[in-house]
Amino acid sequence: MLKRAIYAVTFAAVAGSVVMVSASKNEPMLSSHMQASVVSVDANGKEIMRNMKEVAPGQTIQYKLTYSNNSDKSFKGLVVTGPIPTNTHYLANSAVTKVAAQRLVSIDGGKTFEKEPVKRQKRMPDGSLKTVIIPASKYTHIRWKANDALVSKGQQQYIYRVKVN
Repeated sequence: MLKRAIYAVTFAAVAGSVVMVSASKNEPMLSSHMQASVVSVDANGKEIMRNMKEVAPGQTIQYKLTYSNNSDKSFKGLVVTGPIPTNTHYLANSAVTKVAAQRLVSIDGGKTFEKEPVKRQKRMPDGSLKTVIIPASKYTHIRWKANDALVSKGQQQYIYRVKVN
């Protein structure tokens, strides 16, 4: 059941990938693709990416989100959001992109996003308040707000990893 649930979440993210459609040509002006790969390490310590159909507890999944600009104009202000599927947890510091972007995270199902480290006030048994850092394993989404425009006919990629619980 867990294996199929994660696959279903990945498929849903890819199925809803077309962001903007040209009114004149009925072709996507901006499109996205989400690829999920299981990460393993060979005998030489080199990482190997395999397409995933099913996953097992303890495996690492890498998500690669690719955004393509199929138009003749640049897009500014691209916001990319990646889900952290149920029964997985985000691997801290695994989010990477070559795009100048602000990275934000959500701990509430994608309702709000904030910078890392996520901090909260916790009331201690003695009544005092203590600032605590919310661990990356509690993140539900990761988001990038691109500073760089997505140029005409260009692509931008955003990558992050999760571990199956």
